[in-house]
Amino acid sequence: MTSRTTSWARMAGSLVLLTAIASGCSKTDILHPDTPDVIPPENLETPEGLQALYTGAVSDLVVASSGATGVIIFAGLFTDELMHSSTPPAVREWDLRAVLATNSVATGGVNVSANPPVWGGPFIALQRARTALEGAARRLPANDARTGETWALAGMSYIMLGELWCSGTPVSERDPVVELGTPLTTAQLFDRAIERLTSAAANTGGNARVQSLAAVLRGRALLNQGQFAQAAAAVAAVPTSFNYEFIHAAPPARQTNQIQLNAASDIYSVPDREGTNGLPFASANDPRVPVTATGASRNDGVTPMVVAKKYPGIDSPVSVVTGVEARLIEAEAALQANNTGLWLSKLNDARATVAGLAPLTDPGTAAARVDLTFSERGFWLYLTAHRLGDLRRLVRQYGRAKESVYPTGAYHKQGLTRGGQATLIVPQPEENNPNYTPANCTVETP
Repeated sequence: MTSRTTSWARMAGSLVLLTAIASGCSKTDILHPDTPDVIPPENLETPEGLQALYTGAVSDLVVASSGATGVIIFAGLFTDELMHSSTPPAVREWDLRAVLATNSVATGGVNVSANPPVWGGPFIALQRARTALEGAARRLPANDARTGETWALAGMSYIMLGELWCSGTPVSERDPVVELGTPLTTAQLFDRAIERLTSAAANTGGNARVQSLAAVLRGRALLNQGQFAQAAAAVAAVPTSFNYEFIHAAPPARQTNQIQLNAASDIYSVPDREGTNGLPFASANDPRVPVTATGASRNDGVTPMVVAKKYPGIDSPVSVVTGVEARLIEAEAALQANNTGLWLSKLNDARATVAGLAPLTDPGTAAARVDLTFSERGFWLYLTAHRLGDLRRLVRQYGRAKESVYPTGAYHKQGLTRGGQATLIVPQPEENNPNYTPANCTVETP
């Protein structure tokens, strides 16, 4: 039986070889079968190659945002959105606002062969996504909706860098060659974001979805720059119903919503007025932040486990840019212009989209109005990587003391006390960049 099989295999091989010779093909061609899921570099300019570049670049930003080491989880830990309910000390540092540059999460590199694959720490993954998006945008056709979308998402990556990391964050390139970049101040990061968003607006192909995406992100960047009236003007045409989502699906891990998976695994709990200054996410009974209390965490046996239900499944999408955010931008601009009637109207326009949210009333003082504005932003934008940028703006634009804004004081377990960092840390491997000086990246300053 074995010999027969071998003979047939030899005969089949001979027939294939003869066919190849007869058809004029190289004998070696049969030794290099097609790999339909891999596009050679020389084919990247084909329609199929460009579509792959677009899809891969958007996917990189999804992973950098809602992956297991993405900015949504780790910026959420750093603020009052999430509380560490497990045991690894490297993760606890983020919850303590005392992250070392050598922190293993921050320094984690890309290892797609790992099980599950690792896409890098928050900073590394976001920079990887940024360069992929810019590379795709430069290759895609002009005035194509995909071109506008990738430029817009590249702008979003700069906004995240400006909101989450220190002033003096280095920005390097890897396409077409590696080029170690110089540090950019917070203001320069937002300027760079607006440049990318201007390119996005010029290349939408008339696609209303991409137009709204670029408009809201432009408003967000301008808000960070304190240009409130311009921010409101940027988002004025965006419908409240607009919703741009990062899509997730069943495994492999790269496709799954890791925010949901980690919450369901008792790794991160929803806090309640964390560190005195936090919002009452766990107790507010607010439909925008649905939760379920399950007792003590199964991991550390100490932390009260309140499971975030905003994303109910591993395939739940994450709404990262919305028309509701446009209304919040308009509301804040109205407050800055002392138009309290318009301010309240815009907040209530947003609340009218969710059943069970009663209209707000004016609390009557300037400070209370600011508190209410940022509370509304906190609940609407929960676990979308907006919160740290808002805490920094409360200090930078509204003159609040840092320790009256961030979670502060005693930690919820192990007798620890929170640190004083105001931004995320640039990881130690970036110190190999001769253009970057860690001392100039002031993580204590919002």
